[in-house]
Amino acid sequence: MMRQRTAYLLGLAIWPIFLVTAVLLGAFRESVISPALGEQMAHVIGTLLFVSVMLAIQWIFVAKVGESFRQSDLLLIGLMWTAMILFFELGFFHFVASVPGERLLADYNIFAGRLWLLVLLTTLFGPPTIYAVQGWRAGGKGHV
Repeated sequence: MMRQRTAYLLGLAIWPIFLVTAVLLGAFRESVISPALGEQMAHVIGTLLFVSVMLAIQWIFVAKVGESFRQSDLLLIGLMWTAMILFFELGFFHFVASVPGERLLADYNIFAGRLWLLVLLTTLFGPPTIYAVQGWRAGGKGHV
């Protein structure tokens, strides 16, 4: 039980890093990429850049904690992070920033060239996938 509590507390400690990264990259996208390449291309580049940085953070996180956790713990951490992103995205931007719900949901429409769904998939499946790729450290210590 203590191991799981530690896993979730460490996961909670990492999430603000994602938030700060998203805000900084969003500001960069709006001030640099969008004026140069247009909104749609800025969305694509910004999303792929954020996913790349998020994967790097997740890689470091799993490398540090993988020995102590199971792959299933990391899936639950990914689920927790995904829920936090959705609550923040839909809660803060809708209720605090007054962004209409239709506009928020539009970023999840992959058929319109919007890639934000990739962020949610990376958030959810990144930790357990990285755990498997790291093998857990080639010793196969980890278990599902």
